[in-house]
Parts: sequence; C-alpha cells; structure tokens
Amino acid sequence: MPWEIMKTFAWLGLTAFGGPAAHFALFQRLLVGEGKWVSKEQYLRMLAAVNLIPGPNSTETAMLLGHAKGGQWGLLLAGFGFIVPAALVTLALVALYQEIASLPLIQGAFLGLKLAVVALIAQALWDLLPHPQKQPQTWMLALAGLVMAGLGVVEWAVVLLVGVLVALGRSGRTLSVEPISLFWFFLLVGSSLFGSGYVLIGLMQEMVTRGWLSPGELLNALALGQITPGPLLTTATAVGYLAAGFPGAALSTVGIFLPSFIFTFLVVGVLRRLEGHPLAEAFLKGASGAALGLVAWALWQLGRETLVGWVELLVALLALILLLRKFPPLPLLGLFALGGALWSIGMG
Repeated sequence: MPWEIMKTFAWLGLTAFGGPAAHFALFQRLLVGEGKWVSKEQYLRMLAAVNLIPGPNSTETAMLLGHAKGGQWGLLLAGFGFIVPAALVTLALVALYQEIASLPLIQGAFLGLKLAVVALIAQALWDLLPHPQKQPQTWMLALAGLVMAGLGVVEWAVVLLVGVLVALGRSGRTLSVEPISLFWFFLLVGSSLFGSGYVLIGLMQEMVTRGWLSPGELLNALALGQITPGPLLTTATAVGYLAAGFPGAALSTVGIFLPSFIFTFLVVGVLRRLEGHPLAEAFLKGASGAALGLVAWALWQLGRETLVGWVELLVALLALILLLRKFPPLPLLGLFALGGALWSIGMG
C-alpha cells in the first residue's frame, strides 16, 4: 500500500498539468468513487476542508487522499510524491525556459493541454454534482459559491460563509540573498496563503520590492509554475533558484510546503472529531457545495482564457466527449498535447 500511494502521486506530480482545478479533476477521476480510495462525499469534504486552511489546496487534498488510503504515513508519502517530482522538473527547466518558451512546438503543446484540461474539469464537476432532482440544495450551494467567487470573494471566505449559513439554518534576484531568508519568506507565505496557488502571484511581488528578483525573472518563474506538472507552488523552486541557486531552490521549496503537512495533519484530526455531529455535518454540507462552486468558477476562468475561437471550442468538446466515454484522462492530456504541437508545426 505505501508503494501504491507513492507511485500514484509521484506519477501525478509528473503529469498533472493545469493547476489546482485540473488536479482536483484528476484526483476525482482516478481515486474517487465506488471501489476506489474515497467516496464522492468524503472527497467533497476534503475539498471543503482544504479551502479553509492556508497552503496549496491541491497538495493538501493529495495528502488527505493519501491519509484515507494509508493513514499518517500515507499522508506523508502522498505529499512527498506529489511535490518532489514536480519541484525537480521545475528546477530542471528553469535554466532552459527562456529559450524554449517561445517555440511554436511548445506553445502548441500547451494549448492542446489547456483545451483538454478545460474538458477534464468540466467532466469532473458534472460527475461530482448530484442529480438536481435528488439534491437540489447542493446545486444551489454550488451556484452560491460560483456567484461569490465571481464577485471577488476570496476562496476560503466563500467556503466558510456558505458553510456557516447552512449550519445556522439547521440550528435556527541577486546571489547575495541568503538562502535562509528565502526559507523564512516562503515559510511565511505557505503559512498564510489561503485558496489556490494562483494567489501566490500577488505575494511574489514582495520579492521584486526586496530586490531579490527583477520583474522579468519573476514573470519567468511564474510561467514555469504554470507549464510544469504538479503543484503550482513549485514556482517557489524556480524563484529560489533564480535568487540564490540550488540552496535557494531547495530551501524555498521546503519553506512553502512544510506548513501544508502540518495543517493537513490537523485537518485529519478535526474531520474525525466532527464526524456525526449534526451542526458540523450541516456546515460541511454547505462548505462542500461551495467548493463545487469554486471549481465551476475556475472552469469559467480557464475556459474564457483558452476557448478563444471555434477551433478551440470544438477541440475542447471533443476532449469532453472522450472523457464522458471513459477515455483515461492522462493519455488524453498527452494525446492533445501532441496534437497541439503537431498543429503548431503544420501552421508554421
């Protein structure tokens, strides 16, 4: 079992492109459902819980899934498996990024990936939502979460507010940078970062203010976080390398992810203690519905950015049809990345 957990999340850490929403969708497709690691209800509670604590949501969800499969060791193995391969890939690419990012082949491959990711998130959202006639309340809660996210409410507040409402209803650049400074900076970021890894972009501006990186270097590091697999917060690996070489990369990575392990261990204990309590069950039901709304908002944002023409829309629909016909998600992502690369060569 430990080997299965490590193997599963190491593979996901190397192949799970697209950011948190895509990670949630892949987890749901591969590990959630009858006969798998957790039920849909358990998974929705995990999505609700990670939106209420600091740190990278998809990484913390991976840890909770690992705990469900293999206890405390499962949590640790899932976390390390999901983080370490992605951080190593990011570190390997950071020095090459400026040379390869503008190549049509690379741009085409990632366009194909993005289109497949849109379909993957849409299919996962549809599968997680219950039948509207059986559980209309969940649809209303998801809609409330979607509207609040669209109005600019931060993710943890969306989950908390909707959960509380339902519970109330039931009850009435320079190498002179010291690597240890990077460690403390990212430890603080990892301890206070609520919501998805996208929030990291705003916090990273502090590094430019401190003179650790130029604006251009920061943009390159953020772009690397987008195009590499695994957690989006491996951006810290790239930033640490650009600021202070390999020691900076290693300490930045440890600093930003260490709080996630601590908070996720705490969440496991809280969820276990709240199980069966009427008010807690009501809160988690509301929070779970709101979490689905946040997934829908992420889908809307990614679709608005990616589906810019009829060709892109048709390709995404094709990917969705294949997913609905039970085509495996990871081969699908690879197939569409290859298709996008070949398309870019033909257009060139």
